[in-house]
Amino acid sequence: MIENNLLAQLQQKFPEHSFVQHHLSVVHKGRFANAIVYRYKDDKFDLIVKDFSQSPWLIRKTFARLSVNQEYKGLSRLAQLDAVVNRYSRLSPIAVAYDYIKGTPLRSLIHEGKTLPVNFFKDLEYQVAKMHRQGIVHLDLRNMGNILCGSDGKPYIIDFQSTMSFSRFPRWLQRFMRGSDMSGVYKAWNKLSDKPLPDAKQNYLTRFNHVRKRWIFKGYPIQRGYAWGAALITQFVDSDLVRSITDRL
Repeated sequence: MIENNLLAQLQQKFPEHSFVQHHLSVVHKGRFANAIVYRYKDDKFDLIVKDFSQSPWLIRKTFARLSVNQEYKGLSRLAQLDAVVNRYSRLSPIAVAYDYIKGTPLRSLIHEGKTLPVNFFKDLEYQVAKMHRQGIVHLDLRNMGNILCGSDGKPYIIDFQSTMSFSRFPRWLQRFMRGSDMSGVYKAWNKLSDKPLPDAKQNYLTRFNHVRKRWIFKGYPIQRGYAWGAALITQFVDSDLVRSITDRL
């Protein structure tokens, strides 16, 4: 039933094409608050589809809608970047689809003991800096699974559920948010490059890691708790109070 609904939604978004069920496969089985991730592949389309239809009612009505809306907005804001897909669609309030990227997550390359040319990381650094110039942060680039080395050898960024505009935040927090992204680039550079991380960038990574140890939102929660919690905190609580709390951590 879920698969049939997804095919119907795809058909509605792309009416000129016929979608067939045997081209749809499960990539990742979501649990509770996680989407089921599908791949639809035929001679014209190769798509990733994230769908929360199997989640409990409360999740579907709350977190799922926030997550899909956040990912869709992230894709739409950054589609002009070379590192981001430019075909995407919100199939429903709890489902989103976008082009599949042929490539390998950096996390897998690290486990395999592979290396990448330094130009890969320079390009990634440029793409992230361009994203920041547009006033957007990803907030989960330290997760090496969210950066891919494409089959063309170029860097690609995925998973935009935590992406947001940082302009409404105080400047000290904006710097931390951008630093989270850029430290993810340098973390990958340090682990995977065929040449050492330049001293200035290594110092940047070391300083950020030191600050991050005292930060309340780190690791996986930066994707969920930080994206939603920090946004609420900075909107409803005086920023000086937030600053005083984080300074004591």
